[in-house]
Amino acid sequence: MNNYIQIYNNALSNDYCDELKDKFESCSYNESFEQGPMSFSQINLNQHPEWNADVKKCTHHFTKYIEQYKQDCAITPEMWPNSYAFEEIRLKRYLSNGQDEFRPHVDAVSLASAIRFLVFFVYLDDNEKGETAFPQLGVASPCKKGSLLMFPPLWPWLHAGLKPIKTPKYMLGSYLHYK
Repeated sequence: MNNYIQIYNNALSNDYCDELKDKFESCSYNESFEQGPMSFSQINLNQHPEWNADVKKCTHHFTKYIEQYKQDCAITPEMWPNSYAFEEIRLKRYLSNGQDEFRPHVDAVSLASAIRFLVFFVYLDDNEKGETAFPQLGVASPCKKGSLLMFPPLWPWLHAGLKPIKTPKYMLGSYLHYK
């Protein structure tokens, strides 16, 4: 199971990570989520025209890693869909307030979310804590600036976005959808 959890360092440059964080902080329209297992703020980049260039750039970067992921996971053509699409890209901030986190969950839990088959998370900063943990597998992805975490969003990959403790955690995320 662990072999389907892949981390790619330097998927985004340090400068671009800083640019995305700064742009997030300058926006007045980020949404706060505090319900059930999650507490964080986010911006859905696809819903705001001033983020169009970033959506295009990030999608390009994610696309570059799809073939690498398939190779690293020994995914054969019969295991991969013929066509797919990206879900909207979201930029999230988890404050180091002792509350922001995303407790253990999976990302495909209903008919509507079952369209998802691969997760993309990019950490936009180094953070001592706040890693993505896979508690049943004993694996965690450290918050390393520019690193891309990819894994399936299904029940064998229960995961949690742990609380950052000293500084906010920023991450960019999307999914591949069956089409």
